[in-house]
Amino acid sequence: MTTRTTPLSWAQHLTGAAAGAAAHPPTLTLAEAERVQRHRDQLMAALRAQDRVALICAKQHVLEAAFCPRNDANPVGAQDSPAVRRALRDLSWRMAALILPRTAGH
Repeated sequence: MTTRTTPLSWAQHLTGAAAGAAAHPPTLTLAEAERVQRHRDQLMAALRAQDRVALICAKQHVLEAAFCPRNDANPVGAQDSPAVRRALRDLSWRMAALILPRTAGH
């Protein structure tokens, strides 16, 4: 018996069964999943466009979101949930392999 799988968006991946190995992993809210999805979309758009500067900037945004405290643009006390921090760190590991060749000939 074969099973057919359909491609999942990053947000679906993060909120689905593959979200963590723990028995009861913390789950992302829809807004958090969409936030992580926007970061991934930014990375993939830069990769598809083969825009080195945009890819570096997108990677930096993911790293800042994953490892730096929230800034003043957010309401006081608005902290990232453990689930969104985990998802952003997961994305940061996955994006580490996204590189573009230095020249078109390589």
